[in-house]
Amino acid sequence: MTLRLLLAVATLVACVLPLGAQQRQPSRANGADALFTRFWAANDPDAAAAVGRDIVRAGLSFDEVLARLRRGRPYEPAPTGTRQMITTVAGASVENTVEVPADYDASRSWPLRVQLHGGVGRPLTALGNPGARNRIPSDGEIVIHPRAWGDAAWWHAPQVDNVLRLVDRVARTYNVDESRIYVTGISDGGTGVYFLGMRTAGRWSACLPLNGHPMVLANPDTRVDGDLFIGNLANCPVFIVNGGKDPLYPADSVRPLVATMQRAGVSPVFHVQPEAGHNTAWWPDERPAFERFVADHPRAAHPDRVSWETERTDRYNRMRWLVIDTLGAGTRDVALPDENRFRPTPQTGEIQMFPRRRPSGRVDVIRAGNTFEARSRGVRAFTLLLSPDVVDFSRPVTVRVNGVVAFEGAVRPQVGTLVEWAARDNDRTTLYGAAIAVRVP
Repeated sequence: MTLRLLLAVATLVACVLPLGAQQRQPSRANGADALFTRFWAANDPDAAAAVGRDIVRAGLSFDEVLARLRRGRPYEPAPTGTRQMITTVAGASVENTVEVPADYDASRSWPLRVQLHGGVGRPLTALGNPGARNRIPSDGEIVIHPRAWGDAAWWHAPQVDNVLRLVDRVARTYNVDESRIYVTGISDGGTGVYFLGMRTAGRWSACLPLNGHPMVLANPDTRVDGDLFIGNLANCPVFIVNGGKDPLYPADSVRPLVATMQRAGVSPVFHVQPEAGHNTAWWPDERPAFERFVADHPRAAHPDRVSWETERTDRYNRMRWLVIDTLGAGTRDVALPDENRFRPTPQTGEIQMFPRRRPSGRVDVIRAGNTFEARSRGVRAFTLLLSPDVVDFSRPVTVRVNGVVAFEGAVRPQVGTLVEWAARDNDRTTLYGAAIAVRVP
């Protein structure tokens, strides 16, 4: 072979091989695009999780998957105005109302208000349109009006699932600002806000009960789903309004409960309208403070400390990056306080706030860089979810529980963990690359 021919062959090989490599790259990218198109099109967390398993099998890198999840779904223009969203609650087909501003623009994210109506003791057929009753105006945000009734009140499991499902569904269609999803309600709706704050605080940026009363939830006739823990409200900024002349829930009967919240580490803002009855005639006066409170309390994606108490592990057992897995007393338990008592009047002694039907467990955790300091009572095992936004996976992670090292070592981020929790949470801002299963020493 002549020298000229050898040079020609060498040049041909040098040109062809990179071209082939370049041709393979678009094929891989197209495959990833197709997977994430399916992931974003999933209409619920279970469907998204199924696609997530395909993403894991595709062998995409952690960094690529993380970048795509951070970008989120490409939102398209969507219908505005008042719409009905049908869900099944406790076996009944229910019309929930969703209001979308006329100027909704999919290119930016929007706050989302969940508005809980009052009068939930009546039958479903007698409700009419809950979005048109006992309401307060809203501007510049998407509003969900779920529908509740006697057999599916705000404090019953099917209704809790309905509220959370509605938030998830709306966020799959509309560009919702995950840091500004808050819940408010009036009368029974206000009482429902207390319940959701004590059971599902991780979902909300703020909890604003209006004309409600926490002690309604202590009445056995309400059939509340499980036990309640006032300290859990510390995870959700609370803004309370009650009327001084409200014949049902006068402000003076709420005041000692506010003091109990403060002892439990909650910092509620408590506004009393002295001349108000059981209505919202005060709204023009309170609206500026209400809206300022919402604006001043965006949800922190990764708070550096969380505290959670629960009596069950099948639900209501998670607060953001903490999941309580197994309950049970241990020899190293610390004396975390139980704030379940309050003094209704200066003349009475302290009484139990909410009934205790099952033993509970509590974990308080503070994160500083890659170090987690936990204190626990009545918990045998819990999980810590680690986000690449706050944990450096190139360095060891240390977990101490009740003063004893429970875990220390390197943690590798996993695509499987990343997509599993992204499918559940449907949240661009809280992504978890690893999970540490902690056994309490």
